[in-house]
Amino acid sequence: MRMFRSTNPVFRSVREDTYASVEPVTYANVTYKTMFLILLVAISAFGIIQYGQINIGMLYGAIIVGFISVIIGTRSIRLSPIFSSIYALSEGVVLGVVSSMYASVYEGIIPTALLTTFMVLLLMMVLYSTKIIKVTERFASILVISLLALIIMSLVNIFIGFSSQFYYIIVVISAALSAFFLLLDFRNIEYAVESQLDKKYGWVLALGLLVTIVWIYIEMLRLLAIFGRRN
Repeated sequence: MRMFRSTNPVFRSVREDTYASVEPVTYANVTYKTMFLILLVAISAFGIIQYGQINIGMLYGAIIVGFISVIIGTRSIRLSPIFSSIYALSEGVVLGVVSSMYASVYEGIIPTALLTTFMVLLLMMVLYSTKIIKVTERFASILVISLLALIIMSLVNIFIGFSSQFYYIIVVISAALSAFFLLLDFRNIEYAVESQLDKKYGWVLALGLLVTIVWIYIEMLRLLAIFGRRN
């Protein structure tokens, strides 16, 4: 079983380790850790939405902390549990601020975005487990190239500026990519389990999955906001 080259940076350390362990990582292990991190995100986001003072400085600070936490959590497996938790808490702040901004304009957008994110996660799990979509090297390469193209399109849109229709296209493509990148994450988790890598990598795998889930949620907010404008 070969591990694909996911652009999710938290999987790189897992890909480099190939030895089997007497205490291997399991699907349950990754699931429990992912659920724990999601709970931290939810607690942090709820605190910001209910009691926090919303400001841009808080948003940028949380983004920086989250970015640093991902790097450290990836490079140091020993510190991964700590920095995975720090990432979850910081991303909770990010999602709390962003969600509050959207909720101030679009009523009911937060629960709808949460439900949609869960449905996307469930759908991708079904598509992967039933092999309806096969994750091949070519599939992974297409996703990576598409992501690079999306980044370029986004930068062009920021610095040059195009019509709102162009922004809508970017959002739709980004939402689709975020969902499909879940398939790569599932493939990497499957690789780790079948290769019987040490259970300490459960935190790295859970962190990687959380990064993608956060991406999906943000894209769902943007998509719902677009639909809200049109209505």
